[in-house]
Amino acid sequence: MDIKKVDYLIIGNGIAGLAAAEEIRKNDDRGTITIVSNEPYCTYYRVKLTECLCKEVEDEDILVKKEEWYKEKNIEVILNKIVEEIDVNNNIIKIDDGRKVQYGKLLLATGSRPFIPPVAGKYKRGVFALRTFNDLRYIQNYFSNCKKITIIGGGLLGLEAAWSIKQLGKEVDIIEHSTYLLGRQLDEEISRKLEQKLRNTGFNLYLDSAAEEILGEDVATGIKLNEDRKISTDAILFSSGIRSNLDLVRDTNIEFNRGILVDKYLKTNIDNIYAAGDVAEVEGVVLGLWTAGNEQGKIVGGNMTGNMKEYISPTPFTTLRIGDISLFSAGNVKEFDKVYEHKDGENIHHKVFVTNGKVTGVILFGELSKMIKAKKAVMEGMDIEKYLEK
Repeated sequence: MDIKKVDYLIIGNGIAGLAAAEEIRKNDDRGTITIVSNEPYCTYYRVKLTECLCKEVEDEDILVKKEEWYKEKNIEVILNKIVEEIDVNNNIIKIDDGRKVQYGKLLLATGSRPFIPPVAGKYKRGVFALRTFNDLRYIQNYFSNCKKITIIGGGLLGLEAAWSIKQLGKEVDIIEHSTYLLGRQLDEEISRKLEQKLRNTGFNLYLDSAAEEILGEDVATGIKLNEDRKISTDAILFSSGIRSNLDLVRDTNIEFNRGILVDKYLKTNIDNIYAAGDVAEVEGVVLGLWTAGNEQGKIVGGNMTGNMKEYISPTPFTTLRIGDISLFSAGNVKEFDKVYEHKDGENIHHKVFVTNGKVTGVILFGELSKMIKAKKAVMEGMDIEKYLEK
C-alpha cells in the first residue's frame, strides 16, 4: 500500500485540532492538511454536551464547522479511524485500516477521557461518564426510564449536568468529596450560599462524601458512601475530571508526564512534533479547558507554519449560570492581603481580593454585570483604587 504524504498531520479533531488546522490554512494556503479522528463526527462543541442532556439535539446543531467548510479550506478529514502507531524516526503514522501517512509536521491533539475513580462496581449498567456525542445519545436513552439520578463530582460540569437532568423532571443527588462546592473557585462563605440555593432548588447534596461502592447485581441501584451511608438511585453519572489520552506516545521517544510535555511554543522534545489541548502539559499543568484548547490550537497552528509565538498560560476564570444561579470567579481567591466586599441582600455578594494593592482575584455571586471589568482587572493586576472607581 502506498504511503500518503502530507505537510501537516493532526491527530484528534477536538477544538485544539480544528483551531490549529484553521490557523495553518491562514498562514499556508497551499500546504496539505489531514486530520485523523477516532470519532465519527467532525469537531463539535463538547462543552455543550451537559446542557444537551435535557434537549433533543441533531448532529448539525453542535458542529463547530459544517462539512462544506473543510472542503472550502481543502482540509482532509479521516473520521472513525484509530491511529495505532507513530514512527517518529520516519515521520509515519499507521491507521487501523492499514493506511500509512507520512507527515512533515505532526500535531498531537488526542484530547482526554473521563476519569472514573476506582469505585467498586463502576462497570455495572447504569454507570456513565459524558465525554462524546455518542455518550450523550446513550445516556439520554437510559435516563428516560429513570426517576432518580446521582452525579458523582460537584465541580462545574457536575453542577451543569445536575441542572440539565433536573430539567427532565428527575430527582438529582450530587456527591462531592470536598467539604464545600467549587473549592478552587470560591471561598467557603460564598460556596455556602451556592449550596443553599442548590438545596432550595431541590437538589440532594452530599458534601464531604465519597462513593465507595456501586450497589446492585448487574445494574446500579444505589451507592454506598463513606461512614457506611447508603443512597438509592436509578443511574450514576461520574463528573470527576479528565486524564490525557497518552496511549499513542507511550512506546515512542515523545516525553510525557500527566500530559505530553511541551515548551512555550507547544513543541514536544521532537523537533517536528507538537501537542495542544487536553493532551498537552504546559509548565507542569494540563488545563483541560475548551478555551485553553482553542487558544493553544491557534498558536500551535501558527508555529507549525513558522509564524512563531509563545503560549502564555491564562489566568483561570469560571462562569456558572444555571437557573437563577449566576457566579463568576477569576484569579487567586485563596491568597490575599485584603478583601473588598459588596452585598445587596442575600442574592448578591461580590468579593475583590487584593495583594499589594493589586486586584488578584474576584468572585461575583448573583449579579454579573461587572464580569468583564473584573476579569480585566485580574488579568492586568489593576490597582484596587482604579477598579473601585465608578
